[in-house]
Amino acid sequence: MDRTYPIADSSMDAAPAPPTWEHIKPLQSHLYHWVRCTDRRFARSLDRLLQEIGIIASEWSALRELYRPQCWSPVELGAAIGMSRGGGSKLISRLVAKGLVFKKTPDFDRRFRSIGLTSQGRQLVVSLAPFIRDTDREFFGALGNNRRYWLQKWLNKLLKADRIHHMPQWIALQLRKECFPRVDAEAAAKEAAEKQAKADELWNYCLRVANANALGLPAPPWRPS
Repeated sequence: MDRTYPIADSSMDAAPAPPTWEHIKPLQSHLYHWVRCTDRRFARSLDRLLQEIGIIASEWSALRELYRPQCWSPVELGAAIGMSRGGGSKLISRLVAKGLVFKKTPDFDRRFRSIGLTSQGRQLVVSLAPFIRDTDREFFGALGNNRRYWLQKWLNKLLKADRIHHMPQWIALQLRKECFPRVDAEAAAKEAAEKQAKADELWNYCLRVANANALGLPAPPWRPS
């Protein structure tokens, strides 16, 4: 238990100055905040629909990409839905276990594997696609057809290849120009230890003062470390 006793002594350390709060714009003033909130709100609506069927959003994305005549390689599918090789492999394994995707190894090259939809997988995509379309239209219906069209066009422009490569390059440049503070995971523990050490030091000083008074001696000087 912390033991702190305020001592009205001008020789002691002065109280620390209150922290200064510089003006920064609120989070709601940034466009990415609203894009992220919109994505989360739509994802919740879509996830509820997919949960009733027994799949998740990433699995639906994979099934929709696989709905085509030719088979794909796992690497091609992972790249199409933006997943790493390890994540794509786990996703495919789940879909195979659910009977929605098959893996095929050709006789001429045992190292290569192709994947495609099973009959159950194709039927699921055909049946579910209209509901996904209607969910999208219902969610963004408040914008109207014209605004919805242009929003899609603008977002597509942001996701073009040149813009995708631009942002990592821009971030790397900012990291070279600026020296940002690093998060210290042990900062809170260090601060608590320092406060406890000061409280213990003050407690020991109070004991010395009490002992000096009991013996009729002058109070010892305060010498903070």
